[in-house]
Amino acid sequence: MAFSEDVRSKVLLWSDRHCCLCKKACGVNIEVHHLIPEEQNGGDEIDNAIPLCFECHGSVQHYNSKHPIGTKYKVDELRKRRDQVYDEFTRHLVPPIHYEITQALQGGARRLPDVGFVVANLGAALPVRLRIVVEVFIGGSSCGVLGGVHYSGKELWNLNPQSSVSGHFLLPKGQESPDDRLEIKVDVTIVDMYDREHHNLPVSWVYLPTQNSWYFEPCPAH
Repeated sequence: MAFSEDVRSKVLLWSDRHCCLCKKACGVNIEVHHLIPEEQNGGDEIDNAIPLCFECHGSVQHYNSKHPIGTKYKVDELRKRRDQVYDEFTRHLVPPIHYEITQALQGGARRLPDVGFVVANLGAALPVRLRIVVEVFIGGSSCGVLGGVHYSGKELWNLNPQSSVSGHFLLPKGQESPDDRLEIKVDVTIVDMYDREHHNLPVSWVYLPTQNSWYFEPCPAH
């Protein structure tokens, strides 16, 4: 089975038609290779695709494990090299994004179990979409990812240039007023205008009960 036209179009756009091994600009002389071959049950999903020039495509396919010369390209290395090339040609599509957990509210402050979330596109030109996943921890134990669609990663948020959104969610039932350390981990994925996903590292905020505020924790323990 060949890759669909949608998959081919996206990976050629994300790589700017450069080979994901030698990084040569290929123009029309480029092929979309299956990382895991079809005969080994490799599928036609986008994560199994890698754009390669003719020469590198031949190098990847013609390694003989019975008579090894040199070092074979393994699937994990190919995938990482491919993602490096994709990042090189799509990082300019990702504007600076600011997001935080906050109890601040215009004219007052939120009170648990109500928790506020603010996100802003600080760029001046490019719209993006966001996948936001929020996980609550009480005393170091996970209460799970929030349900619903907005904070579980099931729905993408549209964020136009220089716009912001103020949202909120409720703590899980039974944890509305925790006595132990309350930590909220936020995992944000940015989807650019050409549907390439850019994964941010997860970060956390820890609640300060006496101040009804949060401090930023860049090294979540979970």
